Amino acid sequence: MTTSVPVIPRRETLPAQSQPSAQFLRPDRSGFLAGWPSPVLREAKQDVRQAWAAVASRSIESIHNSGWMKGAVDQAVGDTIGSGLKLNPKPDWKACGFSSQEEASEWARDTATRFRAYARNPLECDARGKMTIAKMAKTRLRTDFAFGEGLARVIQRRRWNSATTTKIQLLSPLRITQETREEARLHQGVFLDEDGMAVAYRVRVRQSGVDKTVTMPARDKDGRPLIIHTFDGDADQTRGISPFAAILKVFRQVDQLADATLVAALLQTIFAATVKSDALSEEIFEGLMEKDEEGNITSDIGAFINAKADWAKGAKLDLGAHGKIAHLFFGEELQFHNTNHPHNNYLPFMRNLLREIARAVGVSYEALAFDYEGATYSSVRMGIASLWPQVVSRREDLVAPFYQAVYDAWIEEQIFKGWIKFPGGYRSFLRMRGAATQAEWNGPAKPTADDLKSAKSMGERLERGVSNLSYECGELGYDWEEVVEQRARESKRFQDLGLSDPHASKGSPFANDKDDGDADEKDDSDEVDQDANNDEDKV
Repeated sequence: MTTSVPVIPRRETLPAQSQPSAQFLRPDRSGFLAGWPSPVLREAKQDVRQAWAAVASRSIESIHNSGWMKGAVDQAVGDTIGSGLKLNPKPDWKACGFSSQEEASEWARDTATRFRAYARNPLECDARGKMTIAKMAKTRLRTDFAFGEGLARVIQRRRWNSATTTKIQLLSPLRITQETREEARLHQGVFLDEDGMAVAYRVRVRQSGVDKTVTMPARDKDGRPLIIHTFDGDADQTRGISPFAAILKVFRQVDQLADATLVAALLQTIFAATVKSDALSEEIFEGLMEKDEEGNITSDIGAFINAKADWAKGAKLDLGAHGKIAHLFFGEELQFHNTNHPHNNYLPFMRNLLREIARAVGVSYEALAFDYEGATYSSVRMGIASLWPQVVSRREDLVAPFYQAVYDAWIEEQIFKGWIKFPGGYRSFLRMRGAATQAEWNGPAKPTADDLKSAKSMGERLERGVSNLSYECGELGYDWEEVVEQRARESKRFQDLGLSDPHASKGSPFANDKDDGDADEKDDSDEVDQDANNDEDKV
């Protein structure tokens, strides 16, 4: 007798491996990610240590032998430094002991003038006596693109042709050794303290024709910089790496594409000729090549060819030195063949590669390739606006620290010798070094696609009170106090000569003069409309 067992309906569940879940890198059914090896995770300093020499050598070779890379570096250096950064001292006047802000400003202007004279004299600032500070900064930045870091040292040299003893000597980053000893806190030639701050360097020097490795402290006991080592990287890095590391493969692709395109263009100038016939090739050529002792073709076909040739001679057909008349056998056809390039995508692909290079270097594609085809005023202006923060960041992170270290070492000597007065003297300066050496470093102005429109925008900001002279002058690479003082001197000079003041207020360029009629207002509105219409014109 069968028993009746009630069946309880149950909801079927999906297998565990098929259940949907929220996670990164979910199961890849196509296997696309499976073929991508998982990179090893480690600290950035270990990656830099492994790849530093290979990347540096290839980056240098690229800059030396590629006009694209050389031009990109020169463009980046020009945008970042221009003719050199200008010192604008900003000491904390209360902490330093100045009686007022005006006294501190006067001290800052005098200091900036003295530093400018020092920085522009190679005999004063360069240990080799060849470069100004601006030239050294440009060379150091080019070294950063090649090696990913820059190296210099501050030395004391007393010479008869210079007043100061503070000299700067640029060194190649190759001078820093690649030694690593974890027990001594030495990583890639840099000694670190327990917090990771660089305290000394293992540097190769050449003495009496022999290379020796010496240990150089980063600073002296009073905090004066002795080694200027700057780079851009992660927090745990001790050495830098070239920004070209990400585009070395792309550069090789550019090089190979150019070579392959050149070969294809050369091959297109080469052609071959064939004879199309139903007969075998051997029979054709035997018929063509059978000759008697006098060189005449003896075959029946040869006789036919000789008869045709005699007829052509009698007809006196002459096409010149570069033309001949040929008549083939019956049923034969002479064909010419040349090489054809399969695609015409050289320019689009090359432009895409150059855009990647420009993006990594930090310059616009138009500036790198000098290709403004299809570019409009708005696109160029937007490209400059997008890249300018990167230029400012490169200036603040790589160039300004070099200038600041030079200024720090120089002003200490000036105060120590009493050439620049400081409240409380040299000892007070050592205690308040950080507050006394604060400074801003102004570089070249932001490039514009239309100077007139940029000037109008600046005037509009000042007119509406959303900006100030300090900011606007800083954007142009000027010190607003120097601008104001120079304008005052010029105005006074014009008044002494009985001339009208060129700096007298002429009213806002955006406000219509009350004496102007409706026609002037209409002209102004038409001009504004015309400017708006020209925004999308191609440059």
